[in-house]
Amino acid sequence: MDIKQKMESKWEEITATKNERESLFDNFEVNKDKIAELHFEVEIKQLQYMHLKREQLAELKKNAFDPDSVTRVEQINDRCIGLTQKHLIEYGYEERLRQEGLI
Repeated sequence: MDIKQKMESKWEEITATKNERESLFDNFEVNKDKIAELHFEVEIKQLQYMHLKREQLAELKKNAFDPDSVTRVEQINDRCIGLTQKHLIEYGYEERLRQEGLI
């Protein structure tokens, strides 16, 4: 599977998880733990997506007419990765991030 297909697949996973979480809001009190769990699951999937974006940008940079413009986008993506990692670590997901190679 190429990077584009991986990104599309990951985006579909993110959307499916968001939809699952959204459906639970009808009965919030009963489902609040599952809603919270799925919230963090979405964040982890988004972090995975940002890592795929990092790979895509590295490939793009090799053939770019203006590699500096790609570098700026890489820097933004890396900042987003760092902030998401920090947030997830604060909520106790450090071990999972390590297991999945996301930190």
